[in-house]
Amino acid sequence: MTVPSQKIYLYAATEGDFWKAMAAAQACNIPVSQVTGDFQEAWRYVADGQHLVIAVGGAALYALYYNPCNWQNPAAEAGGHTPFSHYANGGGIQTITKNFFVNAAGYTALDSLKLATMLTYYAINGVYPYGWTGLPIQETPQAVCVQGSSNHIDPLQRSITTVQKAGTNILSPEVGLYAVFDSVQSAESALQIGWSGLASTAALGISTPPYTELLSNHSDQYVAAALANNNNPLVFWISFWTVSWPEPGDSFQSAGHAAGVYAANQLANYPGTIRPSFVVIDPEGYNQPATTSSEWKDFISGWREGLLSVDSSLQPGFYCNQFQYQQYQLSSLPDPAFIAISPISGNQPEVTGGNIRGYIAYTASCPVISDIEQVKSWGATYNTVQFADSGVDCGPNS
Repeated sequence: MTVPSQKIYLYAATEGDFWKAMAAAQACNIPVSQVTGDFQEAWRYVADGQHLVIAVGGAALYALYYNPCNWQNPAAEAGGHTPFSHYANGGGIQTITKNFFVNAAGYTALDSLKLATMLTYYAINGVYPYGWTGLPIQETPQAVCVQGSSNHIDPLQRSITTVQKAGTNILSPEVGLYAVFDSVQSAESALQIGWSGLASTAALGISTPPYTELLSNHSDQYVAAALANNNNPLVFWISFWTVSWPEPGDSFQSAGHAAGVYAANQLANYPGTIRPSFVVIDPEGYNQPATTSSEWKDFISGWREGLLSVDSSLQPGFYCNQFQYQQYQLSSLPDPAFIAISPISGNQPEVTGGNIRGYIAYTASCPVISDIEQVKSWGATYNTVQFADSGVDCGPNS
């Protein structure tokens, strides 16, 4: 029995160890989104019994075993101890046990890197990499707060400090285009013919963590590239991420958080330096849907916390229909809401709420002026219309 790669997370508590974790992940085909420097995230994954956390380096080992730096944690426990243990040293691990993590802390930097790579590979494959023998000696946990360690290590975010957010100065209702863009040129064409905002689906849901996966059509990345070339601060961009509900045994909070972390890490690798006005979760897909207000709110708050744990400059939001918005009391959330509404012609929203920032309306047809005016009359600021073919069929003034 081995561990599915999507359930493995590598945790580091110093910047140097973070890059070791990154190198080990890449060698084992683990996505960047599953390398974390966030202590609370690592704690949740060790505690949930659904993930295998590999502590890379001494600082991460000490943190998960003793929490000697007295960092805030989901259990609100004082520093000096944790409920966790590491698996037995000296061999590979290929099962998941609640409250246990893998010790990939060596006595030298090279040993930590080798341990992280060998133990990650073993968890997935049940053997060490070909030609790799002699597992390095693993450190013993110490109740020492390592100098330079932090409860949140995020070197990936620091690498994009010049990033700007699209469309932050819009004060009155605007209507953009929701489409599937098949090239940078198609997104640029939408801007050239006068659309004041663009929206696209970045990812679809999958049945296992992180419950969302970037689409291979690159539509959302094409928007990023087009906006980088456009350089118009009044053009907004809404990035939609379809996220499946949690698999059995996982929580709504944890599932939303995993998806948010994944999305933020993917956005960090988008072209250009413009990022979305809103990064919006679209909850639907696999597994058992939320059926209570608390489950919906946990899912959305997990998304928010996951996004912001990676990049605090992002603006989370959520998408739902009018029934869901009312039934699950989503107006009480602090997050921007984007409400699905159809048809457009002669229609009006049946829900109100202080967090509604936009209506995602369909289906529009050319000429589209009357549809745009109808959507504007609903009063929200960041709205979109979508044509039946999800294309760039005409401009807003046609």
